[in-house]
Amino acid sequence: MTMPDVLVDASFLVALGYPGDVNHQAAKGFAARRGLTLLIPDVVLPEAMYNLRRLGGTPAALRFADVLIKQEPTFIPLMTSDFERAIALMRAYMKADLDLVDCCITAIAERLNITQICTFDHRDFRIIRPRHVDYFEVLP
Repeated sequence: MTMPDVLVDASFLVALGYPGDVNHQAAKGFAARRGLTLLIPDVVLPEAMYNLRRLGGTPAALRFADVLIKQEPTFIPLMTSDFERAIALMRAYMKADLDLVDCCITAIAERLNITQICTFDHRDFRIIRPRHVDYFEVLP
């Protein structure tokens, strides 16, 4: 049985790449699962690399990048329609002060009919009500 695709947030990548992160072991365990396709929205990568560099310096960010490249990740491009939807979400949930990247992930998930988000930053994904499902399944 094939597992569904999962969109990955920066918090997951940072936890995976930084051993000092409180969620590092959980991220490693989740990433080791077989049959799961992790999709990385291209807007997530700069945020993850920035935070890895901030936490562990350039060497830590580069080590993670080397590991990620070997995994041959699938990067999902942000389309203009995704960006437009992300901005609409930010407007609709203005009082919640949603993160742009999380809104972009939501828009990509809607476009690709993906219902699972891999993140340790649950707040925004628990607030947003996507168009294609009642709520996201937040993993791990």
